[in-house]
Amino acid sequence: MIRLIREGSEKHPWIIKIIIIGIAVTFTIGMGWFGYDQAQQPNAIASVGPYSVSLEEYRRAYTRMYRFYKEQMKQEEVDEENLKQMVIDGLVDNKIWLMTADDLEMDVSPETLKKEIMEKKDFQQDGKFDPAYYHRLLANNRYSPKQYEQQLTKDVQVRQAQMVVQDVATLTPAENQEIEELAARQTAGMEDQEEIEKIRTRIRVQLLFQKKQRALKAFQASMRNQANVEIRKEFL
Repeated sequence: MIRLIREGSEKHPWIIKIIIIGIAVTFTIGMGWFGYDQAQQPNAIASVGPYSVSLEEYRRAYTRMYRFYKEQMKQEEVDEENLKQMVIDGLVDNKIWLMTADDLEMDVSPETLKKEIMEKKDFQQDGKFDPAYYHRLLANNRYSPKQYEQQLTKDVQVRQAQMVVQDVATLTPAENQEIEELAARQTAGMEDQEEIEKIRTRIRVQLLFQKKQRALKAFQASMRNQANVEIRKEFL
């Protein structure tokens, strides 16, 4: 997985921003805390339309992303200034998607929310959801169930909005022809029809995935240009 992330970030730098959004809004264990003087810090360090990015939200996201690079990407040195920009960009983009979800009137039912919680491995013991463990883990990380479930609802809304945008992207006749030609070149001389079809399917899936990601990127950039975004960089 880490190899794929590295390769993807080299070929498509914007992919890492999508990963940042996921890390920034997903509950993880062992959050870190900064030692800033709260009295001298603003409550919000960025505003995106009707939404804001709180200082606490930014600090949590930064800590998680820093650990991601240190512990999973195995980077001995992390460019903290670059990381700060990546984190705030990811958080701003997340608010952009929340605005999109609002425009699309995305709704999350209680049943969907319950299913999301029960399927999260973070809250499972022996492969099953454990309510007591769920509440204890939230309390240990300074979350109430209400706070967490409100945030999770927003996460689901963001995913729903992204799926709507992705579904708009489909392959054109010209692209399907390109797939056939590429598959023909890669399978020249092969006789196993099953293997040939696997290769053709893989090419089609890859091309469609790339097109969907470009659609996400273009839509997100357009929405960000239209939104009223203000970032107080002096507090990053």
